[in-house]
Amino acid sequence: MGDVVIVAAVVILMILGLATLRSVVIETKEVARFQKQLIWNLVAFGVMFYVILEREIRIKMFGKIVYVLSITLLVLVLLVGKTVYGARRWIDIGPFDLQPSELFKLALVLMLSSVMSDPKNEESFSGFLKSILIVSPAVLVFLEPDLGMTIMLTFVWFVILVASRVKLRYILWTLGLGITSTPLAFFTLLKDYQRARVLAILNPEKHLHSAAYNVMMSTMAIANGGVRGTGYGLGTVTNMKIVPMQHTDFIFSAYAEQFGLVGSLFLLALYGTILVLALTKLKKLKDNFWRYVTVGSCGIFAFHIFENVGMNIGLMPVTGIPLPFISYGGTSTIIFAALVGLIIKARAVSKEPRQVG
Repeated sequence: MGDVVIVAAVVILMILGLATLRSVVIETKEVARFQKQLIWNLVAFGVMFYVILEREIRIKMFGKIVYVLSITLLVLVLLVGKTVYGARRWIDIGPFDLQPSELFKLALVLMLSSVMSDPKNEESFSGFLKSILIVSPAVLVFLEPDLGMTIMLTFVWFVILVASRVKLRYILWTLGLGITSTPLAFFTLLKDYQRARVLAILNPEKHLHSAAYNVMMSTMAIANGGVRGTGYGLGTVTNMKIVPMQHTDFIFSAYAEQFGLVGSLFLLALYGTILVLALTKLKKLKDNFWRYVTVGSCGIFAFHIFENVGMNIGLMPVTGIPLPFISYGGTSTIIFAALVGLIIKARAVSKEPRQVG
């Protein structure tokens, strides 16, 4: 029953995403985005069921293949990738723009789960080092540049590490190093516009006409929605088209304006349903591989939801992180569906045989 509820939640999210996208793509040339997203949703739905029905051994083998493929594509995108808004993150494949970092997100979960579930690696320092090596291609994502995705990949690595049997002192070392190196990274590794986005959260009025503009317009749209929303297609701020990137990064503002606080809570409840159903069965899963896959997949969803909604309401810096099944995007939608497929697959292989008599 829980599996059916998860699938139903995904379907409802896809419908809400399409409805919201349709409300923000008014011009004729923009309607193609709605049509593409509809096709991607159908493909994603097929991918989800493919993962659910695929044999367990093939999924583990598939993880290694996708990991190598995604790293190859991450290198390729830096060389010949499509540049949009100063970032080189996509490879143009005819009508489809492939985002290799999204594929690496899936590969990272599968590879880390495979390596960290090996008894030889679970409590050893060598296993800890292997996990660092596995996540290290995230540097290529940082060079695109894609700060949001880099942080997300690091977060997923850390979440799986905490869920694993790695010794506590290794985790504390990692956490301590991350905290102490943050100021240095902020001033030396981040680009000017990335630092400006972080500072804009602390003082939005000062950056109103630059880094904080998107967020200020987004919060205006959300505030206009109030408790019950303006009604579908009646969002004043949304219809004025003054919120940049409202079909991707800031689509939550369009949704919240039209459906209000009530609709927003319903949206978050759908995500919460998926995560709760995934995690409540964690201890009953077949083995550590599927536990780590589930934890990693849930970590990805949690990060995307928290960061996207957070940046829409002005609590988090703008990083270009999409909202699962709501934001426009082909690669991300398909990968999110694959992750849901893995969550359901983990639940399926954990089912205890029924006792007769």
